[in-house]
Amino acid sequence: MKKILVLSDSHSYFDEALKIFEKEKPDIVIGAGDGIKDIDELSYVHPEAEYYMVKGNCDYFDRRHSEENLFEIDNVKIFLTHGHLYDVKRSLSSIKEIGKKLNVSIVVFGHTHKPYIEKDEGMTLFNPGATEDGRYGIIILENGNIDLFHKQL
Repeated sequence: MKKILVLSDSHSYFDEALKIFEKEKPDIVIGAGDGIKDIDELSYVHPEAEYYMVKGNCDYFDRRHSEENLFEIDNVKIFLTHGHLYDVKRSLSSIKEIGKKLNVSIVVFGHTHKPYIEKDEGMTLFNPGATEDGRYGIIILENGNIDLFHKQL
């Protein structure tokens, strides 16, 4: 079993991210932008976890991370982006299209600050909500099953 913590939009509320990590004790952390410095700092404080992250539209000065990341965890293909490149505040059609084109199981995004789960033709769109508001997501991967949850501190 892999427990994945999904954070987004922490906006320099590092203490929230740290509290959530220490409550959940995940194997992996996915950071969906707008607070990439917080996720970087979390990786220094808790190096035992594995980290995947992207920068968001408010991570102006970050030059180390990209705006998109495509990776696999336990044979589950995941596309990670903040969401601003796909105009997710207006519509989810563009982000759905790229997810289908990439043939992923999960598309993780943030930007809207609103928790969201939608399952569509074998693909799940997942927004954990804003970490600055104490919101986050959990993904459990076990024996080929994928479970996704929204949680709040």
